Amino acid sequence: MQKRVFITHGYTAHSKKHWFPWLKVRLENQGFLVKVFDMPNSTHPDAQEWLAYHQAEISAIQETDIFIGHSLGCIATLRFLASQNQKIGELILVAGFDLALPNLPELDSFMQQKLDYAQLITNIPKRTVIASFDDDVVHYSFTQQLAVNLQAKYIELNGYKHFTERQGITELPQVLDVIENR
Repeated sequence: MQKRVFITHGYTAHSKKHWFPWLKVRLENQGFLVKVFDMPNSTHPDAQEWLAYHQAEISAIQETDIFIGHSLGCIATLRFLASQNQKIGELILVAGFDLALPNLPELDSFMQQKLDYAQLITNIPKRTVIASFDDDVVHYSFTQQLAVNLQAKYIELNGYKHFTERQGITELPQVLDVIENR
């Protein structure tokens, strides 16, 4: 059975931005089936709408599935996985957060429902969280706290800011390394 990878972008993004196209090609070349979502209304995201979208797009979770989230896509992915309460293979979160961001109150609806971290930890044996010390959108301390909450491996980089193409990040080999070294 072909292993699947699901990638969820963040606020104002889409499937063709940042490092997502690069990662998709690299993973497909290794035989993975990769789906990079185009989340609805990414410029005015709604937590319930994103949850419903995930539920509609992913018919049945498999224990070998890999989920990758970037920024707002991290909490959206966590909310989806919590709603499913099923085992997956791996979770990789980049520049994620699970607390309200003072500079982005329009995203607060994603933090209103508390996550059951014990359930997520039980269902996700391999968890990695990646941050950049100089992130100018999500302070690295928010991402660091997310890693603590998930009891995840924490990788802190510097010079990647918020991991966006606007900041020159169109490749992210660290994510590929995590998957290849599973």
